[in-house]
Amino acid sequence: VLANVTLTDQNILEVGCGRGAGAAWCVRTYAPRSYVGIDASQNVINLCEQSYSTTPRLSFIIADPKTYLSFQNESMDVVLSIETTKICDEIVAVKQFIDEMIRVLTPNGYFLWCGLCNVDGSNVLIDYLTANNTFIVKEKVNITRNVLHALDIQYNSRADFIERYVQPADREYCGLLTGLPGTQLYDNMQQGRAEYWRVVFCKKIKTNTPLI
Repeated sequence: VLANVTLTDQNILEVGCGRGAGAAWCVRTYAPRSYVGIDASQNVINLCEQSYSTTPRLSFIIADPKTYLSFQNESMDVVLSIETTKICDEIVAVKQFIDEMIRVLTPNGYFLWCGLCNVDGSNVLIDYLTANNTFIVKEKVNITRNVLHALDIQYNSRADFIERYVQPADREYCGLLTGLPGTQLYDNMQQGRAEYWRVVFCKKIKTNTPLI
């Protein structure tokens, strides 16, 4: 999802940053001007701060993306959202999130998203954005095969980690969460009941229509 967008020297906001590993990788790889990760969980943000407090240009804030985002108007060049479908799975939450994203994104700024969709590539958030006149769809690509391939490659290491460090009562849940082969998530993608897409949106520049 980052492949064709310039991140170097840009201000980036990640919605639903999780444990922060992806954010830290992006900062090391692309050298943005600033990178802010937000998450609704205080425990998650505490973990991020403990793990990456010494990483330059990287910060983390507790915030609910379905409400007000504490950033200035047109202050972010890129908003990134990876696997955050559950954050905006209802139309009211989607509208609130999109309104705030439009406010904080610069003109020509990018919204980068990837996650699970229906078999036709539809999703509440993506469908609403596609119909929204504020954005242009630059790319929409089905990457289900890539995701399944990655899960196959990571199977041994993930299964070993769960076996070593997760309590027996929680292993089935962790397997489902990580999408191990044989789980419902993996099987749904493999058998065509769900798809994984990446989408790149670009915010339009407003133009003032002259009065005649």
